[in-house]
Amino acid sequence: MKKNALYIQSGGPTAVINSTAYGVITACMKNPDKIGRLYCAEHSILGLLNKRLIDVYEENNDQLELLKQTPSAIFGSSRYRIPDANIDDSDYRKILETLKQYEIGYIFYNGGNGTLRACGDMINYLNKQNYDCNIIAIPKTVDNDISNIDHSPGFPSAARHVAITISELVHDIRVYDTGLIMVLEVMGRNTGWLAASTLLCTKDGNGPDLIFTPESNFQSDKFIHDVKSVYDKKGKCLAVVAEGVKDSKGNYLFEYGNKTLDEPYLNMGGITPYLTHLLSQHFSCKIRGLDLGLMQRCSIHNVSKVDSIEATMLGRSAVKAALKGVSEKMVTLHRISSKPYLIEESLIDIEQASESDSKLPTKYITKDKNFIEESFLDYIEPLVGKLPKYTKLQMNLV
Repeated sequence: MKKNALYIQSGGPTAVINSTAYGVITACMKNPDKIGRLYCAEHSILGLLNKRLIDVYEENNDQLELLKQTPSAIFGSSRYRIPDANIDDSDYRKILETLKQYEIGYIFYNGGNGTLRACGDMINYLNKQNYDCNIIAIPKTVDNDISNIDHSPGFPSAARHVAITISELVHDIRVYDTGLIMVLEVMGRNTGWLAASTLLCTKDGNGPDLIFTPESNFQSDKFIHDVKSVYDKKGKCLAVVAEGVKDSKGNYLFEYGNKTLDEPYLNMGGITPYLTHLLSQHFSCKIRGLDLGLMQRCSIHNVSKVDSIEATMLGRSAVKAALKGVSEKMVTLHRISSKPYLIEESLIDIEQASESDSKLPTKYITKDKNFIEESFLDYIEPLVGKLPKYTKLQMNLV
């Protein structure tokens, strides 16, 4: 007996989450003997709660092909959190009702750490209700903080976007002969993977001078000292700082500028105002603070080819696993080799994947905790690909 399938996009968008959707959709379409219809939830879990499901089989095939080059999350997401079923199971009862109504037998849940935990909670509830459904999680996040995977789809493209953007900004900084200090904020709630990826720009001399990640406590005095050391030598300084850096007491840096936040974790970002104010108290030169913002996670004009291919591949693998009767697993990637770049797919328990966040290994952070070791390039280069080449004129004065 054929069952219908459900695909859910959850969490923050990425440049390639729609490539994963394409992988799921095309794989389902190739198995009409086992899958009747494929529905996509509108705005993530809210689509299930409100019975707002999209039948993608009614979409034009040419438009579905364009998913691979469409940014952000086409089916929408949500930050809504389902209450603990032990306290209030009303949401889960609604979800179960929707699943039964649309005869859902396969669920493909595409998201990050929060999504994996939500997926685990859903599995526990459905199992208690003896509802027969194969559930496969598909990873995605620009923060690269999912454990038990070499890298998460979405991260390589975000890293590529950040690296190219910074290499272009470095050229802009050189235009004027006046002093300048620039602080650049990049995403990274509790991990420094994206900030560390800016090391790529340094290969051609177009990278940042300083890199600060959440894996090391941020010290304001040391930050000023490090900036001054660079500025005194160059007359300019570009410092990259991850949005999730904390002080020695565990306070997020962005909280310094907003003491009214009830849930800081849900209000990430916005550290540049504090840092530019701090710098203005110690330097008289021009000071700029930039936040690369949402373009880091949804920009597709700098998409990583590897990222797009792997995102599609994992979508198809999730369907393949579910049709074999596999459930309660996440499709994952393991690196076999960096040179040449070789990767293999496998499956792990969703509970295992969500048990902890993957941090940037401290071996990649320099002793002074203000830059990234060159050894990190072996990890990041195959994922991001070659950066654009820029001219290097001799600039000999007459």
